[in-house]
Amino acid sequence: MNTLLDHLKSLGVELGKEKKDYKKRELEDLTGILGGTWLETPYGRTFHSQQIFDLQAAQGDVLLKCTRIGQKVLDLFNISHVLENSALLPTQICFFDTETSSLSLGSGAFVFLTGFSHFQEDGSVCVDQFFLPHPSEERAFIYAVQEFLGHFSILSSYNGKSFDVPMLRSRFIFHDMEDDGLEKTHLDLLFLARALWKRRLESCRLVEIEEAILHFKRTGEDVPGWLVPILYQDYLREGHAAPLKSVFYHNTQDVVSLAALFNVIHAMLDQEMQYAIEFPEDYASLAYLYEKLGNREQAETYFDAYFSSLAGSADPEVLYDYAWMQRRNENWSVAVKYWHLAAEQDHLPAMVELAKYYEHQVKNVQQAMQWLERIKQYDPVKRSLLKDDLRKRALRLERKSNKNVEN
Repeated sequence: MNTLLDHLKSLGVELGKEKKDYKKRELEDLTGILGGTWLETPYGRTFHSQQIFDLQAAQGDVLLKCTRIGQKVLDLFNISHVLENSALLPTQICFFDTETSSLSLGSGAFVFLTGFSHFQEDGSVCVDQFFLPHPSEERAFIYAVQEFLGHFSILSSYNGKSFDVPMLRSRFIFHDMEDDGLEKTHLDLLFLARALWKRRLESCRLVEIEEAILHFKRTGEDVPGWLVPILYQDYLREGHAAPLKSVFYHNTQDVVSLAALFNVIHAMLDQEMQYAIEFPEDYASLAYLYEKLGNREQAETYFDAYFSSLAGSADPEVLYDYAWMQRRNENWSVAVKYWHLAAEQDHLPAMVELAKYYEHQVKNVQQAMQWLERIKQYDPVKRSLLKDDLRKRALRLERKSNKNVEN
């Protein structure tokens, strides 16, 4: 099959067909088609599948096995304070993702598939998925999800705080069930991914992270996220479960990739693992992350590594920011050095800072005026973006200059 449409047609999916109601249908043998089992709950049964990966399993280039989590990494993740003791075992973390009947949080939308990946005692990864065969059976489905979440201390997702958690919470509330499982500490890997790789990746969507960071590419068995609700609705109306195999595959790859991504981020932040950084931009990203977390010493280490790896081609914005870090610590000589390096690459904010420095710190009015004159040579639109009143500064320097001449 060369196209997604051909693949869907081969599975019996009728896209675009006008359908109004979920008709009564003969239940297919989901266990035979999807490979799971029926799970009994106090509210009826729901569908559950489980897949255990071996110890050598990898997602792309990244091994899934995890047997320890460094204490310092917990501090960086800002989750140490929620633990009853100082240690966090990999088995206490659960990575999850949901598939929903709609891509919005609007009225009527509900979760029909939840996928969880988690580390086992030996470090291997296990994936558990709970599936809602029909909306009328949602209470049993939600109960099973609630029970499963109770086994973990930390939840981790990819933008789950904004979508998956609110969606699940709305269904908990609808069925008058406690949502304690969702109130656990949440580690959203999207924010860490953006902090670490937005400097060199156009997008931090999970599929982009998979290819660029994990070096993993999904097979033709996968379906795009926008198609998932359509496939489920088609299943509800027609009763054909075979197309859902692609949905289960899609969800499995999501949660397995989260476990792999956690391992990558953990390795980057765990000094004991000596993670080999390939791209200079990643040094800068780590430097910014540590600076934000208040670890100035580690931030400087990574800034130095970034500048060393790029020699004279460092991003002027990074040069400028590093200079400001030094300025905040009153290391004026270092700050000026890096503002000069940024200014050599036509970075106007750095020129403004140099004008301020020579006016207020060195008391050299002429040098300050020279920097303002240099700024005037650039495009007016570019100058207008500066957060500085250049005209007022120029007038003040001119008054100081005239006063010096009079004296």
